[in-house]
Amino acid sequence: MDSAGFENANKLHNAGRIEDAAREFHALADETDDPDEKAASFANEHKCYCQLGWLDKANALMRQIRSLPHQDKFVRMIVDFADACMMAQMAKLDEGALKFEQILDSNRELLTSSDNRNLYEDIQERRAFLLAGLGRYTQALPILEEAVSFTHGESDPKLVHFYLGVCYDAASESSLAKKEFLRAVDLGLDAQFEASARYRVAMLYFTSGAFGQAKLHLECALAVPEGVADLQLRKYIYQGLSSTCHYLGEFQEEQKYLKLAQPL
Repeated sequence: MDSAGFENANKLHNAGRIEDAAREFHALADETDDPDEKAASFANEHKCYCQLGWLDKANALMRQIRSLPHQDKFVRMIVDFADACMMAQMAKLDEGALKFEQILDSNRELLTSSDNRNLYEDIQERRAFLLAGLGRYTQALPILEEAVSFTHGESDPKLVHFYLGVCYDAASESSLAKKEFLRAVDLGLDAQFEASARYRVAMLYFTSGAFGQAKLHLECALAVPEGVADLQLRKYIYQGLSSTCHYLGEFQEEQKYLKLAQPL
């Protein structure tokens, strides 16, 4: 493989010039007749397409990669990883989770190597998020507990703690769930996740009778800029505020929030 060209493509990618990097990786693939080198270059191009949200092009390229007679086990692994990531991005959660699991099962020796530790952590973290998203909390929980210690460059501790909160909540571990949701908020969740985390914390406080804390977090959820663009979540927050105000004896506020919830 043209090492200078590969280095240039990576520099373009790292500089945020994703389209330029994709073109460079494609050129590298065209320049070689080696099926493993071609597959590896295409896999990098595929990653660029996924980052750009060009999923149709990514899917077509994956079919082309699959048609190559590549034999190197590491190359097959990174191709499978790219495919699993694409499935997740296409909201095919079951397929993505299964593909990540198959990668782990088929490449245990490679993934126990320190050279591939970052990839192992990336697979596990992405797999845990998919399992939690599918409601398979008991499967996701031990992976997320492991993921707290992950240090790879693409790790997302904010989401690890958020989904830990979701899993602990599902396991009726209210104290642990609150702790994880608040930790995720402190780390700077994206708006939609922050609104969801604060709503979930509020409901945990509500269930325990801490209505003042519940109201505080519900109001914080509403105040997150663009955090409640999801109308269903907004409705739940208004309903939660209405119920909370009722128990606080704030009956005018109760009716106000009840009316706000009705059109949604």
